[in-house]
Amino acid sequence: MTQVPISAPDLHPQSVQTRVPQQPAQPPRSGLLGRLSVPNKLLLSVAVIGLPLIVTSAILGNQYYTQYQKTERQMNVAGIYTQLQNLQLQLRGIRGSSPADIRPEDMATIAKTSASLQGVTQSVQTEQVRKLVTSLERKSSGINQHVSDRDVNAEQLTALINSVLGGELAQLFDVLAAEGQLNTITIPSGLPLVNLSSQVMPKDLPEIGRVFTNILPIVDQVTNKQGGKVSDTQRIQIQGNVARARELIAHIQNTSQQAFKDYPQLRGQLGAKYDQAIKETNVVFDTIDQQILKPQRVTFSFKELLNVANPTLPAQYGAFQSTTEALKKVFQQQHDEALRKLVNLLLLLLLLAVALTLLLRAIIRSIMQPLDRLTNASQRLSTGDLDLHIPVTTSDELGQLSNSFNAAAAQLRANAERDALERAEAQRLQQNIGEFLNVTMDIAEGDLTQRGKVTEDVLGNVIDSINLMTEELADTLKGVQHASQSVTSGSQAMLGTTEQIERGTTLTTDEAQRVAEQVQQITEQIRVIAQNAQASAETARQALLASQQGQEAVTGTLDGMQNIRSEVQGIAKRIKNLGDRSLEIQEIVDTISQIARQTNLLALNASIEAAGAGEAGGRFSIVADEVRKLADTSAQATGRIAGLIKNVQAEIQDVIVSVEDGTREVEQGYRVAGTAGERLREIGTLTQQSAELAETIAGSTQRQVDGIEQVGDSVQQIASIAQDSQKSVTQGREAAERLEQLAQQLNASLSRFRLPA
Repeated sequence: MTQVPISAPDLHPQSVQTRVPQQPAQPPRSGLLGRLSVPNKLLLSVAVIGLPLIVTSAILGNQYYTQYQKTERQMNVAGIYTQLQNLQLQLRGIRGSSPADIRPEDMATIAKTSASLQGVTQSVQTEQVRKLVTSLERKSSGINQHVSDRDVNAEQLTALINSVLGGELAQLFDVLAAEGQLNTITIPSGLPLVNLSSQVMPKDLPEIGRVFTNILPIVDQVTNKQGGKVSDTQRIQIQGNVARARELIAHIQNTSQQAFKDYPQLRGQLGAKYDQAIKETNVVFDTIDQQILKPQRVTFSFKELLNVANPTLPAQYGAFQSTTEALKKVFQQQHDEALRKLVNLLLLLLLLAVALTLLLRAIIRSIMQPLDRLTNASQRLSTGDLDLHIPVTTSDELGQLSNSFNAAAAQLRANAERDALERAEAQRLQQNIGEFLNVTMDIAEGDLTQRGKVTEDVLGNVIDSINLMTEELADTLKGVQHASQSVTSGSQAMLGTTEQIERGTTLTTDEAQRVAEQVQQITEQIRVIAQNAQASAETARQALLASQQGQEAVTGTLDGMQNIRSEVQGIAKRIKNLGDRSLEIQEIVDTISQIARQTNLLALNASIEAAGAGEAGGRFSIVADEVRKLADTSAQATGRIAGLIKNVQAEIQDVIVSVEDGTREVEQGYRVAGTAGERLREIGTLTQQSAELAETIAGSTQRQVDGIEQVGDSVQQIASIAQDSQKSVTQGREAAERLEQLAQQLNASLSRFRLPA
């Protein structure tokens, strides 16, 4: 067989689609936001949303930090007040005394205290404070030097001390109060403390001391130079100073009492201190009234007066220091509150930042993880990997997009599988076309024995039709070949017999009568044949009726077999149910067997207990033995029942197998009966065709009888025509020669065809 190379067209469905050249993708134009990644966009959104919060937090933080710094300075100022109070107390302690009476350690303490002011005032080291502290230190050093050199008297030393107390010290209280913004205290109970610490006590106490020191020179002059007699002018001066002192004491008392009235909690802290300070201070001036102003002759020296006044200084400055300590506590409270607010704000900001960071991270993760999965899956999809499925963990737009992507991937996989099937089908079709083309080439070359392979695709019908056509063509050519051979042999025989015809024409006349007789005999024979043909037609009709009855019988058989199959299936189900019931009986038997074993064990235990009970358990032992024997008998019976059930189950299984085999045999017989019914229908069709052909033959035979009768009449004319036939025979011989030549040519043409046997 010659194999012909085939160039089959591309049968893939995609090959018929219009292929549009893809243009390179142009990146879309985008602004700043379009060029940012999703995390950066989220960060930008958080930054924009959080900007007011950041600004507000910054403003609050600045306020809290400013308040914190202010309270820190206020606490520092309160601490400086303590140093200033100590210096004021120390200076008042030596005021009025002569340098010879002042102890060196007192001056050393004053020098140390004044020198320490340089360190404690660093937190409020403004130009004015620095100048005042420097001047105070210089004057303190000068006082110390004068006391050491003893180049001044008590009055001069008092004047120097008064200049310090009323000058730099008093100014420092005012300046520090302004620098520390003590009046801006936010706690209401702190305002009177600020007033007492920065205005009343630092000014009134030195002023009371100054007034007291104004009286000392007068007393010294009265006692030492005037013999104890006080002049009217001196009395007026002393009374004026005492009145001024009383006024200052009353001012301190009224101010403190008003504070205690407005803020009762201060009384518990400072009330006793102020009462003692006012009481002891009044004692000093009461002593002046009693010892200086009332007597006609003053015998009370100024040293004795100093001995009365100086012991009251601790009480005065005790109240002053208690006020400052209370103010420190208020400032400390404010400081702690400001620090707490600042720390709370920082913690809140930190927690907010952490919360926002975690929230942003969670949001970014919840967006980026599905987005990354989508991106990776898209990249894999772009490379042709269709085995994709994205896990959907959210129900938002990304989740919907993931579902859509999964659906698209599934659709693409289905399309790819369908395309693969179509390509395989196309390849098979192309292969079948190639094989069929090889067969058609063989057929075209004359080999009519070749047949195309009938496939299950669309080409199968075409191949089947062409096979049928080839078969019919082969049959036709076979008939033509036989006819050609017959024509050839006939023409040759005709050529051989034409001469005999020529010789026999002379004998035709003689034979005509004999032929007429023979025609008569043939007529009778053909008439008999016509009668036989009619009988054959009747027999064919009876065969058709029998085939129809056979079809009806087969149909009934099929219905019966269908009923048998249904009954067999029902029997199989019931037998299977019987097997299931036998399994349940087996379970019951197992249970009975277990009960028998337990009963045997209980009987054995009862026997043991009865044996241990002595004579009292003898009868019980007999009952236990009977129970044990009964349990043994039950166990043996149960074993036999179990064996019988196993045999029954085995037989049921065999019956099930037999029924299943019978079911298969019934189904096989049903299929065979169906096939028989089809064949009977085909036989009926053929029988009907045979009956029709028999009737046709009978009619044709009758017509032949009529024709042969006419032949008898015509034989008489043969003799007269025989002479004319002589000429026609010559012409027929020439035609036979030409027919022989044509038959030989036809045989040569048909020789190239290979026909089936």
